[in-house]
Amino acid sequence: MTYSILVIEGEPALRRGLTLALSEAGFTVADASDYPEALLKLDEFKPHIVILDEVLPSGNGMEICYQLHSNFDIPVVLLGEDPNGKAWMKAVEAGSDLYLKKPFDYLELAARVKAILRRYKKATA
Repeated sequence: MTYSILVIEGEPALRRGLTLALSEAGFTVADASDYPEALLKLDEFKPHIVILDEVLPSGNGMEICYQLHSNFDIPVVLLGEDPNGKAWMKAVEAGSDLYLKKPFDYLELAARVKAILRRYKKATA
């Protein structure tokens, strides 16, 4: 089974890098630059997991994470800067399955996404 990922990232270079790296890791990837665009893609693309930037032009990533998790019951990986070392706590409270601090390694991200999807598949089976 090929898993699909929706990447929601406002920075074009990082969005392209994520899309390329995750495609090379064997995922089917769609991307969006903001939350309104992502909502349109959620219906048509039906991703298994979302990778979401904490800071988007259209809203707060923590709030968007909560909405995605609550309304769509989909695993979410949050990416952020975490200047004070406590963003991961807010991410967990918002329903994130993982918080990765930028910069991060694409291979680590792909491996962690696969692990989350394995656990999520078992939990919903």
